[in-house]
Amino acid sequence: MIRTFLILAFTICVSLSYGQHSDWIIKFEKAQDLSHLLSRSSSIEGIEVLSPTLNVYNIKTKEVVSKLDLRDQLDNVESISYNAPIEQRGVTPDDVLFDGQWSLKLIEADRVWEETTGGTDSEGNDVVVAILDDGFDVNHEDLIPNYWSNKNEIPGDNIDNDNNGFVDDINGVNIQNNTGNHPGVQHGTQVAGIIGAKGDNGMGIAGVNWDTKILLVSGVSNIGEIIEGLEYLYNLKKRYLETNGTEGANIVVNNFSGGIQRRFPSDFPSWCEQYELLGSVGILSVGAVANADFDVEVEGDLPTLCTSDHLIMVTNTNISDFKVTDSAYGTMSVDLAAPGEQIVSTGIGNDYSSISGTSASAPHVAGAISLLYTITCDGITDAINANPSAFALSVKKAILESVDELPSLENTVTKGRLNLFKAVFELNEICGSVDIEELQIKKITPNLLSNNNFPTELIIEYGTDVFKEHEIFIHDIRGKIIYSSKFNPNIFGVRSQRIEINNNLAVGTYILSIVETDRIASSKFTVID
Repeated sequence: MIRTFLILAFTICVSLSYGQHSDWIIKFEKAQDLSHLLSRSSSIEGIEVLSPTLNVYNIKTKEVVSKLDLRDQLDNVESISYNAPIEQRGVTPDDVLFDGQWSLKLIEADRVWEETTGGTDSEGNDVVVAILDDGFDVNHEDLIPNYWSNKNEIPGDNIDNDNNGFVDDINGVNIQNNTGNHPGVQHGTQVAGIIGAKGDNGMGIAGVNWDTKILLVSGVSNIGEIIEGLEYLYNLKKRYLETNGTEGANIVVNNFSGGIQRRFPSDFPSWCEQYELLGSVGILSVGAVANADFDVEVEGDLPTLCTSDHLIMVTNTNISDFKVTDSAYGTMSVDLAAPGEQIVSTGIGNDYSSISGTSASAPHVAGAISLLYTITCDGITDAINANPSAFALSVKKAILESVDELPSLENTVTKGRLNLFKAVFELNEICGSVDIEELQIKKITPNLLSNNNFPTELIIEYGTDVFKEHEIFIHDIRGKIIYSSKFNPNIFGVRSQRIEINNNLAVGTYILSIVETDRIASSKFTVID
């Protein structure tokens, strides 16, 4: 009840402010001369270019001016919309902090960590996740190692060294003042921790991606700042591609856990167009649906209803694996769910706190996407180099087609909740993975061995559904161990292990076993004259 009241109260405030708005998002058919715009209307107080690529401007007027009057005063206007404030889509509970990261086991991230814990792609390039939010604790001990650093910017010299229009954007940019100084705010810090808190470092928590690079865009509080922030990301990735990685940032996904309820793309067209722009350079966008129980396709929600193929919208499930009542749905626009209730994460002041809401659901998906980019696979590398935009859609397809279907998610596109482990195997067309199976030995080559012509190696074909360390043993018929070695199974390609045996085996029967934790698979082979 309290959560619903807060959201309704916010919506009412936004609605009342629309009638007196003097802050506009205007898209023109072509680039504009700012002095010409000022001469066309005496009511214009300030102009800011939000997206030079799409010719989108933020224009503030001195007094109340209607949309129709402003359109009459200006030339070549394609669309006009209010620069409406947005809502954060996280709800911090009053409960005692939940001790344990139940969500990571539910999406089976721990099983993927046996293959990769994140960091770089197979060519050694940093994989970057961008977060648009209110602010971040840039000094948090569990986040500092994973913050992205702009290698072409000199810290503290108050100069735009890389000539991207922003001064000292070392870890990203504060979009409200175009500096690299980020306000220390709880919400963004919590989102960052879910995505990429440093893992296996003896403190705090682990993010979905232990070693990703997190790029910060803070100060996001209205639509104009969203557009400008997304444009910043587009230009960084475009520059990265154009310079073969020497400049810019290898951004593969961005997360924005905010939006506006009960509004449609026609109200703010320039916002939705940014997601297509990002997709063109291979950036997926992940968003959080409203924290309220309604059908977005009937009542409206942004950015949920933006139609870009490169956008993924996420609703909320709880520890019992049910859709949270106070989270929106839509059979064509809400793609999937992810855990979002009582999620322990990083908090300001080197603290840890709990967050609930779709704000916590979306970063699970963003972290999962970034982790998929770090899987060692030649096919992934080739696909990214050939067409980063197309490969991003392959990753989205893998995320959506691998969900665990749940009855409570019937009114979503996939009808399911994120499963990161299964998503890995959806990349099998690119990487050539084989089925996951129970532990078993399928074939030993050669199976019939001659004592006089005994080869020095065996090839064991096997199946497994676990990708952490396994051990191979060979016993003689009396149980004596005559060989042992350890290996880590590969996720992609044919699962086979080649072993060398340095001593001849006597005639007789032997047992070859593969052991994983408390499971064992065995097969006999025979050496004959």
